[in-house]
Parts: sequence; C-alpha cells; structure tokens
Amino acid sequence: MKGRFRRNIELEADAVIIGSGAGGASVADVLTAAGLSVIMLEEGRHVPSSTASPVASEAFAAAWRSGGLTAAIGRPPIAYAEGCCVGGGTEINSAIAQRADSDLLDRWRKLYKIENFTPDELAQYYQRAETTVNASLTPSPLGRPTDILRLGGEALGWKVSELQRGQRGCKGVNRCSLVCPNGAKQSMAVTLLPKAVDRGMRLFARTRVHKICVEKGRATVVVAHSRDPAGQAVHMRVRARLVFVCAGAIHTPALLRRSSLRKRIGDTLRIHPTIRATALFDEPVDAHQSRLPLAAITEFMPEQRIGGSVFTPAVFGLSLAEDWTNRGELMQAWRFCGSYYGMIRPRGVGSVRPLPGINEPLVSFKLAPEDWIALGQVLTLVGRAMFAADARKVLPSISGHEGWTSPDEVDEFWNKPLPKGSTNLMTIHLFSTCPPGEHRDACAVDSYGRVRGLENLFVADGSLIPEAPGVNPQMTIMALAFRVAEAALSHSAQERARSAARERQ
Repeated sequence: MKGRFRRNIELEADAVIIGSGAGGASVADVLTAAGLSVIMLEEGRHVPSSTASPVASEAFAAAWRSGGLTAAIGRPPIAYAEGCCVGGGTEINSAIAQRADSDLLDRWRKLYKIENFTPDELAQYYQRAETTVNASLTPSPLGRPTDILRLGGEALGWKVSELQRGQRGCKGVNRCSLVCPNGAKQSMAVTLLPKAVDRGMRLFARTRVHKICVEKGRATVVVAHSRDPAGQAVHMRVRARLVFVCAGAIHTPALLRRSSLRKRIGDTLRIHPTIRATALFDEPVDAHQSRLPLAAITEFMPEQRIGGSVFTPAVFGLSLAEDWTNRGELMQAWRFCGSYYGMIRPRGVGSVRPLPGINEPLVSFKLAPEDWIALGQVLTLVGRAMFAADARKVLPSISGHEGWTSPDEVDEFWNKPLPKGSTNLMTIHLFSTCPPGEHRDACAVDSYGRVRGLENLFVADGSLIPEAPGVNPQMTIMALAFRVAEAALSHSAQERARSAARERQ
C-alpha cells in the first residue's frame, strides 16, 4: 500500500482529534486552552465562507458527504445527510440551539447508569456551548414561513416556540443547508477552530483516518491518508498520548470497528425519522427570501416536533423529484409554496458496519411498527397546521399521493401506518452508535466517553447521545464533548501521577 504514496509523515502530539465538527472542535477548545499540543485530522476540505457557492449542487459537492446522496438501508431506505468539510455538520445545519429535555436526560442517566449526568450537572456544559455559538432569538420580522407555523399552531391551540440560533449578524438568507456566505452562522469553522489554531493546534484537512493501532490497552498510532498542497498522496502516522474520535455517529463506529474495536459499537444507531410536506398557498410565500423558519410546534415534544425546512428553488426542485411525474408542475408555483416537516423519536434501531475496501460503511435502520403509527400521526398534525394557516393544498412526501385539499382529508393516516413502499423519509440527525454509561451490557464506552479496556481512547460526538433527543443535537453534542475532554484531562493527569509513583518505588 505504501508504494502508492509520494511520501510518509510521522507526527507526534499530546492529543490527536479525528473530526472537526461540533464534537471535535469542542474537544480542541478544552485541550488547547489547557496548553496541550493537538493535531486535528479532518477528512473533508476547508470551504471558506468567502468561497461558498450559492448553487446548491456545488455547495452539496463541497461540504456534504457524497454530495448529500446517502441513505440507510431499510424499508423504506431513509436518506440522511452528513457534513464532510472543516467544521463538519455545523457548516450545513440550521444552527438551531436546543437542550435535550431534562426528563429525557434523567431517564438516560438511570437506564444507562451514566455517572454525573443530571440536568443540573450538564447545565454548565450546555451554557458553554450556547455561549460559544452566541445562541439567541432572531429579531423580528422572521418572515412568512415562520408566520405560517406560528399561525397554524396557535389557531389549533398548540404550543409554538421560537427557536434560538447560533448566529451573529445574520442577513436572513435562507441558505443554512449550504455554507454560510458571510460567516454569520456561528459554525465551528468560525468559532472554536480558529481559536484552537491560534493556540497552536495543527489542522490537517483532506485527511482520512484509516485505523487506530492499539497495543497493551492503549491507542498508540493513528494511521491516515492525506494530500499535500500539490494534491499528492501522503501516508501519515500520528502518535499521541490521548486520542479522540469525533467523526460522527456513522464514521466513528466505522473507524473503531476497522480498528478491531467492536463490542457494542455501531449496534444502536438512532435517528429522527422525518417526513416532509409541501404546502401550497394562494398568496406568495417567497420562502427563499426569508429566514429559515425559526419557530416550531412543540406541543407534542419530545416525541414529535413540527418545523419548517430550508427552502430554495433548487432544494424545492430536489424534493419534487421524489414524484416528479405527479408534482413537477408545482415548480411553476414555487413562490407560493413552503416546505414543512414532522419528526419523531423512534423506537427502531439501526447499525453501522464498515465494508472492506469501501470508504462508506453499510448503514441500516429498521423502523418499529409503532414508529409507522407515530409518523402517520405527526404527518396528520403537519397537515392540520398547514390548513389552519390557510393552505390551499398540502402534499405529503408520499409518491403517488394526490395531496389534501381540505382539513377533512388529513386524518387518513392518523391510526394506520404510512405506505412503506411509497413513503419518502429522511433525517439530518444521527446518534447513539457508542452509548455511554456503566451498564456494560448496553454501553460501548464509559460515562465519560472512554472506550472500554483502553486508557487513552475517547469518543466525543453524536455517537454519545444515548437515544434520539427529539431536538436538534448540536448543543448536546458540544456539551458532552466539553465534558469528555475535561474528564480525559483529569484521567490522563491521574494516570501520569500513578506512573510517576510506580517509577519512584
């Protein structure tokens, strides 16, 4: 294999971080502030906001893994999206800042036996995450897409909440699924990563980690393939005292399993199955000129949530392509349309398995029977809200469905499953492939993200969220990563003290 590489590089640091998203950047902030020398390895490339393309296809190719064309195998397959660039998923998400429900956190603490995991104990880490991204409510006006959600929910007597975003100086362009063109979205490439680099962290983009070598209960070497500035292949080996895997809920378990670490790793993938609906109105919505809908119907949380999607003509066209024969004509009325969704906390579970010789792992997810019922219910609620906001027609993301033209029609799926063969589901939230805790029959890592049996290997990303939280996960990912990094520093200091004591004896 080495014959294919132009040169080999050997590096050393106190810590190596694999992945530059919400988890990796948060770990880097803690470690560099503590004075450690840090190397960060990121598979994707750096996409500066100044070069961000407004063309959806170009932006997807630059910042999304596989151009956004990934899916979990199942019936039906569920499309999912991951960032693959410096800053990871924080470059392409909606920057919504939410904490996990306190009752859920407490339930996970008891079920998985997670130490020091009460809402009060996690509050300091959530606060740090929110401060980092400048989480705040966006000043009004928020635009017609948001008004539609608020009007529909309030007309039905449902709780509607405004959402905080990580932002500064946002101009309101509906482009959050692309890289922010002016850096207003407080992604990791704008906030924590520059700070860490200023403190001396070395960040290597376009660097894919192949495996982690383990000897005598320690991660010893991280083996990666990179590209030099001239585009030539480079074989890289990094030695570090601490190793943090922050590659996301899909690629973290895939890497660990490639490194022969498999026990309860990648066996418990959770997602937020999401079904969309297009609402057609008599008056122009012009969603492409408005902010991302910054309100959500939260009456049914944490089990179900209703919100609004990013809308541009190109993204709208892609959604219509699911059933272009029957819905392509809607493209002519795109200014009168809005895109909304319902998501659920599922009972189903999936898995992640690496495949020899293939970069992308095999991802599967099976919805439980009750998930199908819940999806039908949340889709019904979306339809009710849209008609309560004076929609003329609502078209669920079900191929061949003619759509609803009155609120009397939307209850068709209230107590029966959606059609499996024609329902189009998606998600942008992935979690739980390395659940933490002291319940050894259920948990891949300990309460602080340390891989069992290894002294210096930690997980710090969405893999750690024990189950689907029912809210946007970035704040929880960052909170848990801050917590893991602090615990790793403490554990490392204790380990060094024990080693020094043994040498003195």
